[in-house]
Parts: sequence; C-alpha cells; structure tokens
Amino acid sequence: MRKTITLLTLGATAIALSLAHAADPSSDPYRLWKPLQGAIYKVHSGIVSDRTPATASDRKLTVLVDGRSAKDIFDSIGPDLPETCTGESGDRMREKKGLHCSYTAQDKGTKDGPYRCWIGLDLRTGDSVGTVSC
Repeated sequence: MRKTITLLTLGATAIALSLAHAADPSSDPYRLWKPLQGAIYKVHSGIVSDRTPATASDRKLTVLVDGRSAKDIFDSIGPDLPETCTGESGDRMREKKGLHCSYTAQDKGTKDGPYRCWIGLDLRTGDSVGTVSC
C-alpha cells in the first residue's frame, strides 16, 4: 500500500512538473534562437573573391554575416590571431576551420559595424572550408 502511494505521488509530481514546464514560455527551445541579421550568401567555386561560378565538382557556399550577429560569432570563437590581414592598429581576426571573423577598428561607427564573419561550406561534402583569404 505504501509503495502504491509513493508511486502515485511521484507520478502526480512528474505530471505537475511537466505541465508547469510546458506552460513556461522560457522552456521553449526556440527562444534561444536569434535572427541572423546582416547575412548574405553566395554559391561559387574556388575562393569567394574569384567570382568563379559553381561547377558540378566544386560547389561552395559562403555566408557573410555582419552587425550584431557577427559580433556574437566573433565573441564565441576566440582567441585573436597574432596578425591581421590589414596590419592596422586595433584590427582583430579570429578563425576556426571554415569560419573567419574580423573586427575592423575604423568601421566602428559605420552602419554594418566593425564585425564581419564568413562561413564556408563545401556543398558536395558538407565539410567546413575556408573561402576567404587576406
């Protein structure tokens, strides 16, 4: 009898917690998703600056992100590389495989802001690839 009451109590508690969790909007898994603002993309061959159209054997996707979304990505992939492409004081770069981010100090007050990230994927294999070079 005591075992039955304990099981019923645990079951009722589990149901009550499930209902409370379902009613709590902060439990929504999509609340952690953010809009990807300032993003454009290009399907191409070679590196993104080559302007080479994609081919059957070489298809890459490069997504360029700037603004607040780029800052969030930049802040997540540290540390800074020891040197930047520009060599300008205050400029910063970070890279992880097919992800390349930069902070350009002179762009701090511009509309798109100082942060910019390029994300590269090989569309044939799904592998992350570098698509941007200095």
